[in-house]
Amino acid sequence: MSTFRAFISIDIEKDEVIDRIQELQDRLKASGADLKLVEPENVHLTLKFLGDIPESRVPEVVEAMERAADTVEPFTLRLKGLGVFPNIRHIRVVWVGVDEGADETKAMAAVLEDELGRRGFRRERRDFVPHVTIARVRSGRNKAQLVEAIRELSSVEVGDVEVTAIRLKKSILRPEGPEYHTVEEVKL
Repeated sequence: MSTFRAFISIDIEKDEVIDRIQELQDRLKASGADLKLVEPENVHLTLKFLGDIPESRVPEVVEAMERAADTVEPFTLRLKGLGVFPNIRHIRVVWVGVDEGADETKAMAAVLEDELGRRGFRRERRDFVPHVTIARVRSGRNKAQLVEAIRELSSVEVGDVEVTAIRLKKSILRPEGPEYHTVEEVKL
């Protein structure tokens, strides 16, 4: 039986928003920090990471996605401000935050967590924080400059995206970076 690495996402595909994210990535890169930037075609908001799942479980996942999608109407996701995980002293991930649309995003994530948890999928131990990862930090090189850039951009306006669907994605890990493919889409 074949398995694949999977997650459920809201894909960010609006050109103006992607362009703005690339501008922010350029500002971060200019700090001289050792970063792995997220490719424009891979920019998304993860609602639930599933890990490796057998293809036979896709129908169960889609059912959980349908329940989550039923909890909200199509909505606007306003991306605003930069933040980090786990914290500013030890930055591993740089992300764009969610302003408007956070409640809808959290509602869908909660339903997915509950529905999939009851089906035996691993539950997340950390609280869900809606965000769009734009860079991963590979080393501590030029950390002070990176922190300064993040602070300067902490309330930057990034743009609005209309959310009308969520997607089950297959992640193929390659040396040059991950490749994501849509397996199923569920409309809100």
